[in-house]
Amino acid sequence: MSTCKLAIVLILASVVGAVAQPSSSTKLWKQHPRLALFGDADVALSTAQFGGLPTVPSCCPEYTGATDIGFVAGLAYISPLDDLMSVHIRMHYSTYGSPLTSTQTLPIDPIDNGPSTATIEHSLTGTFQQISVEPLFGYEIANGLNALGGLTLGAAFSATYDQKETLMDPPDATFQNRSRVRNALSGDIQNANVFQAGITVGLSYDLPLTSDGSVLISPEVLFTYSLLPHTSDVSWNTHHLRAGLAVGFVPVPETDSLTDVELYEFTKGIKAPTTVAPGIPFVARISHSGITETGSNADGSSIRIEEFTSNRIRPLLPYVFFTPGSSDLQSKYRRLTAEQVESFSMKNFYNLDAIVTYHHLLNIVGKRLQENPSATITLTGCADPAEATQTTASARANVVRDYLVDTWNIEPSRITVNSQGLPERASRSNEADGVAENARVEINASTPEILAPVESTDTMLVTTPSGIRFAPSIDPRVHIAGYTLFIAQNGTLLKTIDGPDPLPSALDWRVSESAPWISKDQKEISYLIAVRDSSGAVIPSATHTIPIERVGSTGENKTGKSKTRLDRYSLILFGFDQDALSAEHQGQIAMFKQRIQPSSTVKVVGYTDRTGDASYNQSLSERRARTVAAALGVPESSAMGRGEVLPLYDNSTPEGRFYSRTVEVLVETPQP
Repeated sequence: MSTCKLAIVLILASVVGAVAQPSSSTKLWKQHPRLALFGDADVALSTAQFGGLPTVPSCCPEYTGATDIGFVAGLAYISPLDDLMSVHIRMHYSTYGSPLTSTQTLPIDPIDNGPSTATIEHSLTGTFQQISVEPLFGYEIANGLNALGGLTLGAAFSATYDQKETLMDPPDATFQNRSRVRNALSGDIQNANVFQAGITVGLSYDLPLTSDGSVLISPEVLFTYSLLPHTSDVSWNTHHLRAGLAVGFVPVPETDSLTDVELYEFTKGIKAPTTVAPGIPFVARISHSGITETGSNADGSSIRIEEFTSNRIRPLLPYVFFTPGSSDLQSKYRRLTAEQVESFSMKNFYNLDAIVTYHHLLNIVGKRLQENPSATITLTGCADPAEATQTTASARANVVRDYLVDTWNIEPSRITVNSQGLPERASRSNEADGVAENARVEINASTPEILAPVESTDTMLVTTPSGIRFAPSIDPRVHIAGYTLFIAQNGTLLKTIDGPDPLPSALDWRVSESAPWISKDQKEISYLIAVRDSSGAVIPSATHTIPIERVGSTGENKTGKSKTRLDRYSLILFGFDQDALSAEHQGQIAMFKQRIQPSSTVKVVGYTDRTGDASYNQSLSERRARTVAAALGVPESSAMGRGEVLPLYDNSTPEGRFYSRTVEVLVETPQP
């Protein structure tokens, strides 16, 4: 190294009398996209194999590597693809250094028996600032734990260096420039690569901070292997090991600020367009036909509603459902004041369907506990691993207990509270419906009277046809924001059915679901569909009508009573995908047998909820019906399955799905 020939002047303090100068140197987030702010500590791991930067004087034989701590901060957009997979688009700013050092020992000519070697420290510190975009793919490998992988693509907008060579030993010597430091230079790195690219892998763990998962923190660790050097002139790369925290926020999805009634009134005031024109991107049309219980075509030119005197037995589903991630009692469960408790009576459930009755579950249990002072109950809080912890499960059970104690004055000693993870009869945790069904409190009683079915003598309404199938249509090339089907009588809504894009080809309505609210004084119902385009404009169809005919059953006898009695008995709580009868069901079967007279005609009808394949559900409902028919001792020909066609109850709720996993026994008995 001729250019780096060592020229050291030893100055003995005793001779010169001078001293050298000292040197100086972080289960809504699974359904909706979220935004996150993140900050990471960055361990910059540099590798090098060069002695100096071109055009920058240096006597270093070779730099090999260094470690430094930097900082990364940025914004992420995270969008779920399904329950396990997600896409992460991250943009961040980073700053880091690469403090390369190399120590060199060289021989020198000793002076006055002084040292024969000198030690020199070469230092070159690169400082970099970069803006990067990281498209990453995420996969949930455990509950909340995500594996990440993808690319880091960056632009280095600042790349500078600071260099110097320091004489470390002997302590009382200088370089030729009479200083212990030489080649002290700084500036921009020449030919620096602006574009940077790397392969990134890592882990993150999602921890919700709110009950609905709208805010969460995510500790994260990521490693980026850089593919390109800092400059094209030398071998100098920096890889990055990052660890930090992201704070995520799921924007609450916007909901229509109008209620169904308000939207219906608004829609009725709009004239239905008949042709496409400026400002009218499409025309909405709708027609209807009748369908049978099995979904086959039937005459739908009018609706016939026939009244029967009936014994109704509505089973009591002993589950209280909670919003996933929450321990707040939902508003659908009817809560009473002290005055209402005094007047509460089981006679109030005349002509109420099973779901309306179920929403009084806690009041029915409270009333029966008062009437059976020796009875006790056990409340078991449950939580799906995908939505909550055991703490939430315990809180749910306590909420139910507190209502019974505070409102119904039940002694706390009569209520045992437990908690666990999944229920013993758990639904599928890999589906949103299953998670909602597992988020519940189960009620068990020491005596059967507490959870016995609710029985009353009602007026049963049988409709012909069983259902109406509506056929909406628009230009299939048009993307819409959503739709709402309105079914009304004299301006009063009986039923609404809504959904997002695309517009389905058929929408089914079980008429008996709304029959109790169809007025005897009105002779028709009306329907129309309102379709919202992507800009939010509401485009209605024309309004159509269906005539209503309301009659007694097969006439009345001389006493004014119906000639036929039609009793309806329900049997529920089949396990998911099960058709076997439980011990509880056997007790109900025995009760049904006592009520079937020799002159009775019996039909046994099986149903399922919407979960699973439609053809499989049809077969499952048939097996359930045949099982019950055999237990009742009635011919197998009286058993039939309806599957998920025209579900008995709204399958968008957990209780609606549970009540749809049922068999109904219809007993028609002539009256004297």
